[in-house]
Amino acid sequence: MGALWERHPDGSFVTLIIVATAYCSPEAHDGAYADLISRARAPDPDDEEIGVFAAELRQALADPGQLPGGELFAAVDYGDGSDEAFLRRLWHDMYGDSPAPARDRQKPAATSPAARRASSAL
Repeated sequence: MGALWERHPDGSFVTLIIVATAYCSPEAHDGAYADLISRARAPDPDDEEIGVFAAELRQALADPGQLPGGELFAAVDYGDGSDEAFLRRLWHDMYGDSPAPARDRQKPAATSPAARRASSAL
């Protein structure tokens, strides 16, 4: 089984996982994590990859359940305990006290037929 970007080159969060692998994995070169932080804080206007990475990071922080199961951990091998904890640490390291996207807790709840009948009776 190959890397996510090999199996699904146009899949969700591919750029996030590619960049995280290159800069955050145990195999990354010395200073890679610091290089990513610098790249994110002062992106080159022509650096499309870091723009996509930042957008996917925001999306993943807003709803970590969208991340493909186990792919980020397999690529990065972080010690944070969860994808969300790793991504929040990464966000903080890159953007300091700038608020990270809040987890999306306002997804519409499924309404049961009984609840719809009760609310229509009001």
